[in-house]
Amino acid sequence: MTTLTLTPAMPLHGDVDRPDAIWVGLVEATDLAEPVDTITVDEGELFDRARLLVRERGAVRGYVTLALTDGRLDAAALRSAVAALPVVPPAARPAPLPMTVVVCTRDRAALLRDALAAIRAIDYPAYEVVVVDNAPATTETRDLLAAEFPDFRYVREDAAGLSHARNAGLHAAAGQIVAFTDDDVAVDPQWLWAIAAGFSRGDDVGCVSGVVPTGELRNDVQAYFDARVSWSKLTTARVFRLSEPPADLPMFPFCVGEFGTGANFAVRRDGMRALGGFDTALGVGTRTKGGEDLDMFLRLLYDDQAILVEPAALVWHRHRADLDALTAQAIGYGRGFGAWATTVVLDPRMLGAALARAPRAVVRLLNKPMSTVDDTATSSALSAESRRVGRRELASIAGGPAAYFAERRAQREAGTLAGPASRGPAMERRCWASLAGVGGVIGLLGLLPLPPALSLLLVGLFILIGPGALVRAWVVLPPNFAPIVIPAIGLSALLLLTTGIVYAQWWNPLLWLLALAAATCVGAVVSFAARRTA
Repeated sequence: MTTLTLTPAMPLHGDVDRPDAIWVGLVEATDLAEPVDTITVDEGELFDRARLLVRERGAVRGYVTLALTDGRLDAAALRSAVAALPVVPPAARPAPLPMTVVVCTRDRAALLRDALAAIRAIDYPAYEVVVVDNAPATTETRDLLAAEFPDFRYVREDAAGLSHARNAGLHAAAGQIVAFTDDDVAVDPQWLWAIAAGFSRGDDVGCVSGVVPTGELRNDVQAYFDARVSWSKLTTARVFRLSEPPADLPMFPFCVGEFGTGANFAVRRDGMRALGGFDTALGVGTRTKGGEDLDMFLRLLYDDQAILVEPAALVWHRHRADLDALTAQAIGYGRGFGAWATTVVLDPRMLGAALARAPRAVVRLLNKPMSTVDDTATSSALSAESRRVGRRELASIAGGPAAYFAERRAQREAGTLAGPASRGPAMERRCWASLAGVGGVIGLLGLLPLPPALSLLLVGLFILIGPGALVRAWVVLPPNFAPIVIPAIGLSALLLLTTGIVYAQWWNPLLWLLALAAATCVGAVVSFAARRTA
């Protein structure tokens, strides 16, 4: 009797809640070609089901989910399930490119140890490892590297924020390809070979990402997150170019999750530096709490670089296992999404496409599909508390724009703001121009035959917002002055206009309101589109 023993993708870090739990691991299809009679899984006696990512000759074929009985799988059932998966060509092995693996962390040495151990086990001949310690409160990360990983480079970045840490890693990297991952993952030993294969597909490939399967499913909290994200479902190789919109993705290029995630991606070092690096006002550790990976993917596409999703670039992720941590993460995702959406709206290259896709995007946000790679409707089985997390995430999107500009202002004052050059004074001007445009539209609405109280409210809002915001688009004011000066400019314009009308004896308030509101709208459009910076 021949026995095949499978090990879990990641060591279990807590108790197993059996009704919601699924054992997770990897199986090589070639191992099943042998005359295997018995398949056991380590710690399988704690679970009733097993989810297996199937790989063959280095390439990912997909997932199978089977019942577990006393820690064992039915060998015949597994072979049958694997045979039903799509057949894929073997993974390529190109000439190795020098790479730098960057791991960004902050005071999580226990998790980091496991992540670095997996990185040390990578099978690749030409790579270095840079660990960026971001605004640490202790020396535990430095001590860990000195004691257990002395061959890895330690870089300290005191400016808090994941984008600051990523930029520090990008600056320190010696390799021409920089592969980023997190401190709560386990990379596959073949990870860098798959990344190298992705970049070999074309000189315009600026980013390679991969599948990020759930590495642990112990309870309903992890099950919720597993159903919420799409990273684990990216088991088909794809190339994305702005010039070639995929027919099956009507939201392209604003496809959150389809390009991968920040836990598993690689970029060309010089190409990313030329783009200005990561926007430091985005990311975990800042007021925006996220969005830097979404921003990076989109900027690469608009720079005519291709994004390649290579499933063989495999990184297992450990999801949050308690409700408080999951809620904090969901709020971060929501706020990061709102901050990222702000940068999209304020970029003239992206605005038109974003507005065209906005109705579909709103529908998707309100009715986000929740499904797993097992094709189960996991969301229906979650507790009320877990489902409430989704509503918290959705509500937190509204705080993204204010958080983004507050973070930019704070970093500018601290002298640490960095990122694409297009997000300097020009973006600030476009922000105020947009507010002026909103004010102008409100003023035009005040001309409609509405109840007098509503018309008065609309006209008042226009006066307090429109003209002052238009002036602010071109005149820089101290942040504390803007809330006072902007309404004052509108009131002053109203007084001057009223005085002029009285002296000219041409009293037609509707006509003058129309002229002022229309002029504000036109001025807002001109200010938004102007190439000259303020």
